[in-house]
Amino acid sequence: MENIIISIGRELGSGGKEIAEKLAARLDIKFYDKKLLEVAARESGLDTTVFENADERESHTFMGNMFSIHGSIANVLSGESCMDADQLFAIQSEAIRNIAERESCIIVGRCAEYVLRDHPRMASIFITADHEERVGYVMKHDMVDRERALDTITKGDKRRRQYHDYYSTGKWGEARSYDLCINSSHMGIEGTTEFLYNYIKQRFAL
Repeated sequence: MENIIISIGRELGSGGKEIAEKLAARLDIKFYDKKLLEVAARESGLDTTVFENADERESHTFMGNMFSIHGSIANVLSGESCMDADQLFAIQSEAIRNIAERESCIIVGRCAEYVLRDHPRMASIFITADHEERVGYVMKHDMVDRERALDTITKGDKRRRQYHDYYSTGKWGEARSYDLCINSSHMGIEGTTEFLYNYIKQRFAL
């Protein structure tokens, strides 16, 4: 298999998504974030909004009290009045595996490093940043004050951790769960992108 897959996990405010987009452009490969939901929807015959309501931004309890998605759209697949998040995750995971089989790409979030853990050419990366850098990034990006930025970071990281740790055997943000963890504060967005570009080029002999 010649395709390379880069999975990127990130703390909120670390610039992880921006870095992933820039890295994909440098490597001339596809980038999937919310776009992955469109692929999963198209391949399953469901409307994208079903997946958007059940992606990692929504609430999941750590012990597994998962919510249900109600509506006629879900009936297309399940034939019932609701589809739980586990079913949606299974559909999304199948879409991830299909994408990895047919093309090289970067996938942000979605537990991709776990879903593709047996892929022979997959690099898993986690991007963090210093706390104050993250606060400043969210304030600028979302145009909010410091208090709102802090709240966004706290809640966003919690949701991502719960989502990841519910479906994955690894722990969100822990070094042992990834091939490489990097602090974007040290080199900035452009510098971190360049570092990861060189890492991928050398690792996969591109």
